[in-house]
Amino acid sequence: MIDKSKIAIITTVASFKFYNKTATLFPVGIDKIVIDGTTGMYGLKSIDFMFEKLKNKQYDWIIMADEDVFFYDSDLVFDLIQYMKSNNLDICGVRDGGEIQHRLHNPEAINTFFSILNFKKISDKYNYRSILDCQKYIPKLYANKEYSALKYSYDLQSLKEPYYCFYFWAHLNKFKFLYLDTINPVGNDMIGNVILSPTGEKIAFHSWYARTYEVYEDQTIRLNSFLKDFNIKDALINWREVQVFKKPFFNWKKRAKIFAVKLFKNK
Repeated sequence: MIDKSKIAIITTVASFKFYNKTATLFPVGIDKIVIDGTTGMYGLKSIDFMFEKLKNKQYDWIIMADEDVFFYDSDLVFDLIQYMKSNNLDICGVRDGGEIQHRLHNPEAINTFFSILNFKKISDKYNYRSILDCQKYIPKLYANKEYSALKYSYDLQSLKEPYYCFYFWAHLNKFKFLYLDTINPVGNDMIGNVILSPTGEKIAFHSWYARTYEVYEDQTIRLNSFLKDFNIKDALINWREVQVFKKPFFNWKKRAKIFAVKLFKNK
């Protein structure tokens, strides 16, 4: 049996307004955690911050899910974790190359919109410096692997996302991966994708572009249509049940670093 007290779902939020709606569909009975991504905290920095904040907590499993993930049946994540546990699997998610028609990048990396980690096991080996060293083309990652079943194009040398190194590092450290199948396009929508369980059940729909909500009109209209499809109206989450992590002065430190690099180059 899965112990829900040892599972958390964590979201690096770009749009709190959108999260306030879609998180009503998130799995119940587990901790909800938010990392404030509105000041530029995302990707690898967010992953590292997650390990920093949660390393000494009670969690065995972490579900990473963006706020533009709409769960069809959130209980299926518990079946998925049980499947991973029973089969000695450590990381799952959808490939960032070959499975979604607008993501033509590296098939060995997972896109972080949805990923489940055996957090307890991975955190024992987690080393940020070692992970950074893995953001490069590593031939052994692709040796003896077959990609002919992938639906769309991909690029084995792609380093499109700075967080790829986390997954490359995990491969090199012998963590076992489960790549989830996905459906894309979905109906008339060419962008979104449906995340499937190992037995083919629909876990969730990923709309993409939550960060554009109420920023760009076309995407706002599109995203509102999904809220309607999932019968999310004025439903709001209970923020007393959500832990929110912020990194003080993160944006200022980021800007200062960029300024220092530019200043050094101009000397």
